[in-house]
Amino acid sequence: RFTSFFSELWVLIQGLAHSLRPLLWMLIIAVILLYVFAVAATELIGRRTIFEQDEFVQERFGNVLRSMLSMFQLMTLDSWGFDLARPVMAKDSFGAVFMIAFIGIGVFIFWNLITAIIVENAYNMTKSDYAHQAKEQEGQKKRELKVLTELFIEMDKDGSGELTTEEFLGAMQNKKVRVMLDAMGLNVSDLADVWTLLDDGDGLLTIKEFTSGIRRMEGLAKARDLAFAMKHLRQTALSCAELRASAIQYQDMIKSLETDLRQLAEDTGEVAGLFSECYHRMQAHIEKTQMQDFFAKRKRAIMKQEVEAAEEAAEKGVEETARKAAGEAAEEAAEEAA
Repeated sequence: RFTSFFSELWVLIQGLAHSLRPLLWMLIIAVILLYVFAVAATELIGRRTIFEQDEFVQERFGNVLRSMLSMFQLMTLDSWGFDLARPVMAKDSFGAVFMIAFIGIGVFIFWNLITAIIVENAYNMTKSDYAHQAKEQEGQKKRELKVLTELFIEMDKDGSGELTTEEFLGAMQNKKVRVMLDAMGLNVSDLADVWTLLDDGDGLLTIKEFTSGIRRMEGLAKARDLAFAMKHLRQTALSCAELRASAIQYQDMIKSLETDLRQLAEDTGEVAGLFSECYHRMQAHIEKTQMQDFFAKRKRAIMKQEVEAAEEAAEKGVEETARKAAGEAAEEAAEEAA
């Protein structure tokens, strides 16, 4: 906690520590730069004819050491305008140009280069620190996954690879499970709510659902988790809106189907009436035809009986005629015989 509170200071200190070697080389370069310009200032300003009797200039540029001190004053921008540049420029403007050129090289380039080196080292240390933190987080994640996997295996009594509601809620009877949950900072009194949050609706928990869900619930909510929850809520709201629109559409379709069914019922009633009328007419025609057939059969039977009676009567008449003819023939024969 202390290290995380002073993390920026620690990164800065590490950056400075790693910048010591480049800064040492920059210091050597600065000394060389000061010496080169001090030699040039001594020759171009201190030993010029117009400045030989000038005590002010000789005090500042009379020899190399004095010139190096003056160049260092220019490099630090310590009252360089009124203390160095303007007195020299009053007699020779070239001296002011020389000083401005040194300021451009020694200040705007050299000091910014030193700042860039320090910033680059601090940036590299920050990247290294982030990489170290990422490595630590990855190790922590692996350890948590290992613990959660062991917890899942401990809860899975039947070894099916999936947790049921009974196995999940009944795991609290196991002391080892309670200890592991307490160590992870999870409240065992809210397991029903935990199951509701972890379950995706199928009534079973796989090891992936269990481990990822518990890791998201552990500790404080992160921005990524909140964004995921908001996205899930937006998707749910969108799904509800789509379902509402589909329900309205289906309601309109049902109303249309009801209208069509009523029309079909009316049409079916008319068809049924026509069919019933046709049926009754056909039934009447069949009955009429049956009656006609019955009377025709009866008439044919009567006619047949009459024909048979007439034939019998004719046969009887022929027999009587034959008997009469035989009697008459016998009488004639008797008369002839007599």
